Amino acid sequence: MKEKRASIDIGSNSILLLIAEFEAGKLNVLSKRSEITSLGRELDKNKAFHSESMDASFAALKSYVDECSVQGIPSDKIIATATEAARVAQNASEFFDKVHKELNLHINVISSEAEAFFSTKGIFFNSKFNSEIITIMDVGGASTELIKVNTKSFQILETISMPIGAVRSTQWLNDKLFVQNLQKVFLDFRSEIDKFQTKELYCVAGTVTSLGNMHLQRKEFVEDDVHGLVLKAEDIDNLFKKYSDYSPEQFLENFPFLQKRSHSIRGGLHLVYHLMHRLFIKELTISTYGLRFGTLLEGKISQEYLHAK
Repeated sequence: MKEKRASIDIGSNSILLLIAEFEAGKLNVLSKRSEITSLGRELDKNKAFHSESMDASFAALKSYVDECSVQGIPSDKIIATATEAARVAQNASEFFDKVHKELNLHINVISSEAEAFFSTKGIFFNSKFNSEIITIMDVGGASTELIKVNTKSFQILETISMPIGAVRSTQWLNDKLFVQNLQKVFLDFRSEIDKFQTKELYCVAGTVTSLGNMHLQRKEFVEDDVHGLVLKAEDIDNLFKKYSDYSPEQFLENFPFLQKRSHSIRGGLHLVYHLMHRLFIKELTISTYGLRFGTLLEGKISQEYLHAK
């Protein structure tokens, strides 16, 4: 029997939609969409969602709800989650109450541990692993998760969530505070980070998939070529040397697929470059299957996964 499901991942930089059909244990993707709405914009300064970002996010969510309706999925059946920006923003509840009232869409603000769990579940769906123990990195807009997991038992062995992502890093670069803020994060998480040192890394989320497409020198995003792509440490070094000082306009001119992500990809590149060196990574493998796949496969958000306010 066929069953349709939809999931929405509300991140600090982008909002992602996934609609899929299940039959006989197999998943058939019907729709995947992404909108850059920058909910994490100036979050460290204001501790709140920016009004323009809320307007853009509401418009994206309404569009997604409308598409789900066309697919026969009512808004109250959509599995919607929000991550780090929603955990920090003081006006998150107010905004999500409006979304629920006007769109009948309930948004679950999940914990950093739940974020790690669902990202891992997503990457396990369509990836092959050579090792029994692997390390996953999920670079978001406002946070970065490191996850060590047993591929045989699907047991998460270690996980940390650091308050640094592509949007935050970009803001720090603009404010000329990147180096000192990054050093503080590395110092605060010094003992935890050391546990994730590894030669091989598996990466999900838009920052690293975009860097993979940039490495391929593609003007348009080709998911089939990016999923499973392996980048060596020297590939990241070369991207950093070439593009670390690019402006959003230069990124957009060279890589039109970035669209609004052109405003945050510089920070994401700086962050990935420094994390690669801090963790002594020799190569990373990219997966395009992240959190929204994990929540869709799970089919629900249990109470244990919710962020404790």
